[in-house]
Amino acid sequence: MKKTKFFLHIGHGKTGTSAVQSSLAIASDDLLSKGINYPIHPSLRDRSSQLEITSGNWAPNPKISLINELLNLAENNLDNSKIVLSSESLFWVIPELLQNKHEWESKIDLHIIMAVRDIEEMISSEYQQRVKRHGDSMPFEQFIRARQFISSHHAQAAKIVELTSNLNISSTIINYSRHKHDISRIIFKEIGAEDAFPEQRMDGVIINRSLSRKELEIMVAINKIYHERIPSISTTISDALIKNQPKITSQQCKVEQHQLEKIYAHNKTFLEAINKFLAPTEHLSTACNTATKHTSVDQDQKIRTEEAVSIKLIGDTLKEVLTCECKKKLSNETVDAVIALSQSGTVTNKIEIELLELAIANRPEGKALGRLLIRAKQKSKTI
Repeated sequence: MKKTKFFLHIGHGKTGTSAVQSSLAIASDDLLSKGINYPIHPSLRDRSSQLEITSGNWAPNPKISLINELLNLAENNLDNSKIVLSSESLFWVIPELLQNKHEWESKIDLHIIMAVRDIEEMISSEYQQRVKRHGDSMPFEQFIRARQFISSHHAQAAKIVELTSNLNISSTIINYSRHKHDISRIIFKEIGAEDAFPEQRMDGVIINRSLSRKELEIMVAINKIYHERIPSISTTISDALIKNQPKITSQQCKVEQHQLEKIYAHNKTFLEAINKFLAPTEHLSTACNTATKHTSVDQDQKIRTEEAVSIKLIGDTLKEVLTCECKKKLSNETVDAVIALSQSGTVTNKIEIELLELAIANRPEGKALGRLLIRAKQKSKTI
């Protein structure tokens, strides 16, 4: 039986995966005409084609293992298409697939595509993602120390490249730090569809950009104040920044020199393992650059202008979120409890009035509530 060719683009995170997945979704029909199937639900394809942030065309399914999922796809691949799956989630489960090669190698011809990134950029981007999507509010230095200066992405990437080598599994490793602007095109070339790359749609597109230092600083403060009460606030504001100001200049998080040296020292083994599978000109940095980076007057002015735009957008979005939060309707049970408390005789006249006003705001049609409020206000005049 002929094997099904699988290309698994596994990320890792913060290496242009959203742009790659949008490119694949946009070109899915052209790819299929070339015998390359990018299986994706129509609604998800539409979102990804509109350059929205998605998780690709694969997600973990607790009811079926990745091995069985690939075998099922191979069994139903009646036209013998090549199949492309793209997801950052694959990055964390791929070792199990590789280690159990004997279960699928008779039916699957596997090719792993993985991007890696210079460690300073990666740790900074990982921290930003925690702030943007998960509401983290710890300082960057604390974030690094909490991970004991280890980059889990580089540790996992080193494990994957060594497995692919030891098990003789085909793979492509790309240094994203050197190919930020052509990562999608490179992956199209790897799957044999370079001429299907949707260049006009993707030219200059930035999806899920990193935050500027000022944006990040403000987001950390907002998370610290509001995240516990409004868990979605970090995502809401970050999405507003990314959607309305997609091309604002981002900057790496600042880190002290002694901490940077610890990062490189603790991850040296992983970086060296990865570099074995990259051409010398494509190697990841293995030592921190001590050269001071200077910006021009024009760059400084551009940053200040962008900061002013971002600050206003953050303020407007925060105001909108907080206004919506205040306007949220209480449940009927809560309104009943508020009314009961107002009439319990255990609260002051002022609190009774405030409780009744709250109840009316949530139940404006209540005529009896209106009469109770009038009575309470009349009572307050006689006290």
